Amino acid sequence: MDTLPEELQEIIDRQKIYDVLTRYCRALDRCDVEAMKTVYWPDGYDEHGVFNGNAQEFAVFIIEEIQKWFEVTQHTICNVHMEIDGDVAYTEAYLLAYHRSRDSTEGIRDVFGPTYLAELGVEPGSEGPQDFFYGGRYVDKLEKRNGEWRIKRRTVVMDWNQNLPNASIWDEGMFSVLKIRGERSKSDPVYRRD
Repeated sequence: MDTLPEELQEIIDRQKIYDVLTRYCRALDRCDVEAMKTVYWPDGYDEHGVFNGNAQEFAVFIIEEIQKWFEVTQHTICNVHMEIDGDVAYTEAYLLAYHRSRDSTEGIRDVFGPTYLAELGVEPGSEGPQDFFYGGRYVDKLEKRNGEWRIKRRTVVMDWNQNLPNASIWDEGMFSVLKIRGERSKSDPVYRRD
């Protein structure tokens, strides 16, 4: 097999690494545990705060938790910095995430803590969905094995968060005609191939 020029190989590696990072976001927001597992090596580690341990186990855990606590999530990455050294890469990807909580007193108190709703002046039992915005970074070590990049270790860093009652509009104004909505399953339009 011919060896590619070093600069061309680095461009290819950078794109493959970026694909791993964006596949993570898709898997998380579509609640696709099998896709989530393809992001990490079997011996990978995720230090997420809510879970610290084997990344394959994390994949199952986080999808279950996302489905349990949130109606909608959307994770995006930007400002991706990569340092590649052969078959090892270190990345820092800025994370912007939105979560809409499920409408349940127990869940809202578990997710946001005991003082959040009291500070809002919300009466118990009338909480309604809450919005959770999160700014942070994914700090990753990736390894290339047999030509494939995956995450070996991920550390999630929180830089800021903002929480407030949900004010979504679904059936008025321009929002009433936006009928194609995201699904947290393989029925989402992204999986269609027609």
